[in-house]
Amino acid sequence: MSPNALALVELLIRERRALSRFIARYLDPASTEDTLQNLYLKASSVPGEPPILEPRGYLYRMAYHHALNRSQADARERRAMAEYAADMAGAGHDGEAQALDQAPLRELTQTILALPGQVRECFALNRYLGLSEREIATRLGISKSLVGKHVLRAALLIQQHQQGVRR
Repeated sequence: MSPNALALVELLIRERRALSRFIARYLDPASTEDTLQNLYLKASSVPGEPPILEPRGYLYRMAYHHALNRSQADARERRAMAEYAADMAGAGHDGEAQALDQAPLRELTQTILALPGQVRECFALNRYLGLSEREIATRLGISKSLVGKHVLRAALLIQQHQQGVRR
C-alpha cells in the first residue's frame, strides 16, 4: 500500500463516524454504508505519487464525489424503472380494465424502488438489463457472491410483498 493510501485508510478509520454523517446528507442509510466500504477500497488503491498534502480534504472530496455519483445513479435507476412501468402500463387496455391491470404493476414498482440501494441496483441490472453476476460485480466493484445474495434478497423481498398483498 502506498504512503498516500496508508494515510487515507488510517484517516478513514479514525473519521468513520464523521464521514458517515457527511455521506448521509446525500444518501439513504444502506447506500451510505456501501459508499463507506467502496471509499475504503478506493482509498487503499491511491497511488503514492504525487504526495497528498491535505489527506483529510482529499478523503472528504472522494467521499463527496462517490456519494454524488451514487445519488445520480440511483436517480437514473428510479427514472428508468418509472419509464418501464409507464411503458408497461401504456401497452394495453382502456378504462377500468387498464386501471385494474396497472395496480399490481404499480405495487411491484413501488416494492422494487423501496429495496435498499445496492440490492435494487443488482436486481435491476440482472433482471431488466440481463447482466450476469460477474458483469454486475465488475461494474459495481463488489464480489460475485454478494451480487448473487443481493439478487436473491431482492427476489425474496418482492415475493414476500406480493404474498402479503394477496392475503
